[in-house]
Amino acid sequence: MSVQVEPLTLSKGLGFNVMGGKEQNSPIYISRIIPGGVADRHGGLKRGDQLLSVNGVSVEGENHEKAVELLKQAVGSVKLVVRYTPKVLEEMELRFDKQRTTRRRQ
Repeated sequence: MSVQVEPLTLSKGLGFNVMGGKEQNSPIYISRIIPGGVADRHGGLKRGDQLLSVNGVSVEGENHEKAVELLKQAVGSVKLVVRYTPKVLEEMELRFDKQRTTRRRQ
């Protein structure tokens, strides 16, 4: 499991979605790379990357909202530190799917 630094230059949005956060008792992960977006064209990020920091600000142990806000505030050149952990993402998605299904039944 290696940590990598991915510098991105923004034009409009980063081109990926994240899931997870402290309130869900999980790290923050890249859950989707938007086709044709900045992250897709850059090629350095992958679905399943755990987001560790945004422009030097750690998002480890933070809630989802704070991570999203840091990503939205990023302009120009953005430095992301990520760790590729696809198995953990798969486990999280299964858990979230179960939670959604349970809520729908209630």
